[in-house]
Amino acid sequence: MLGTLIKKEILENLTTYRFFILTGLLFVLIIVSIIVSYGDYRLRMENYNLLRPEPNSPNVIIPPSSLSIFAKGLDANMGRLYEISHLGIGVHRSQQSVNRLFSLFTVPDMLFIIKVMLALIAILFSFDAITSEKENGTLKLLFASGSQRTALLFGKLLGRFALVCIPFLLLFLAIVIVVSLLPDVQPDSYYWQRIGVILLASAIYTFVFSSIGLFVSSLVHRSTNSMMIGLAVWVLFVFIVPQMGTTGAKALIDVPPSERVEMQGRLAAIKAIYERIQRERTSGEGREGRRMVQEIKEANSQIFESYRPRLNKRIDVTKTIVRCSPSGALMFLVTDVTNTGLHEELRLKNAMTLHLNRNFNRIVGLEKGSIEPLQYRRESLSEVVYKSIFIDALILVLFSFVFIGLAMVTFLKYDPR
Repeated sequence: MLGTLIKKEILENLTTYRFFILTGLLFVLIIVSIIVSYGDYRLRMENYNLLRPEPNSPNVIIPPSSLSIFAKGLDANMGRLYEISHLGIGVHRSQQSVNRLFSLFTVPDMLFIIKVMLALIAILFSFDAITSEKENGTLKLLFASGSQRTALLFGKLLGRFALVCIPFLLLFLAIVIVVSLLPDVQPDSYYWQRIGVILLASAIYTFVFSSIGLFVSSLVHRSTNSMMIGLAVWVLFVFIVPQMGTTGAKALIDVPPSERVEMQGRLAAIKAIYERIQRERTSGEGREGRRMVQEIKEANSQIFESYRPRLNKRIDVTKTIVRCSPSGALMFLVTDVTNTGLHEELRLKNAMTLHLNRNFNRIVGLEKGSIEPLQYRRESLSEVVYKSIFIDALILVLFSFVFIGLAMVTFLKYDPR
């Protein structure tokens, strides 16, 4: 019976204007997203090849991830040229962006399409799943014919979900295959594994919003009211809650701007240099260089140690609030899978800090020898699953269960009289 109900939902909606318009819109958005994102990736790759430092240079730059075509995240920030010196770690002053156009506009990557548009389409497909039957009077006939309410509910849910998810998955797979054949993209087994995780997460995310639409549809009696409430929930989960996470964390955890921290480091260096000059004037000896360098290193270490814990705490608070939305959980999950999220950026910064500590004496000229290369690699999928994305995947599944449960309770209590 369930299979018959699912088939009925698919066939009834497959030839509607809604299906063709929304699926066509999704197709156009995906094509535009990939074209723009790939162009941005190529420019960042050119930036990397242009600014890549010579061997034995203290400067550091990492290549962009090909998976950033699908979820850019913080990859552009991670791919900047970093200057490592006695003053600490900072963005190289001579670096200029070769991509001025994208500095003005946000790149609409695949994550944006999934997070915003796929959720909206899922709502628009499911908001009238029950209300249309109520308005047409056919719900009473279905109950009278002996249709089980649970089977009817899941038939409508799975049918509407399939109408959204299957076309998207087919389009996404086709685009992924095309992207894997493009220049500067070198897919391997890990590449395809991560794509598989993104597809699975996208399907669960779509199911969440299909469940939301079904719950709202079973709660009210008119399709217009159901659509308005569904859109309000979509705006709440996709835009308001994630923004509240960032704003709330800033209000709760006071962290000085990075520019102020950098300025404090430079002031500490200037102070150490001034004190060295004064000591050499007094003693008449030129042996204060090592002491000055050590003072600069200790001052920068103190600034860093006071700044990083507060920054990490703000990040944790932000994640906690943002994860109250399925959109926020999906964002963290996909960016962590593609190694373009907060987790990977923190790993890179920690690796550069260790790199500075290991090579500090050679960078400032107190020791001879070549500078060791940066010990850093993007985290493997198994490590990411264990450390971060398991929580976000669990949150998405919990959202699904919550809204399915609410829809079932509401629908089972509905009195057609």
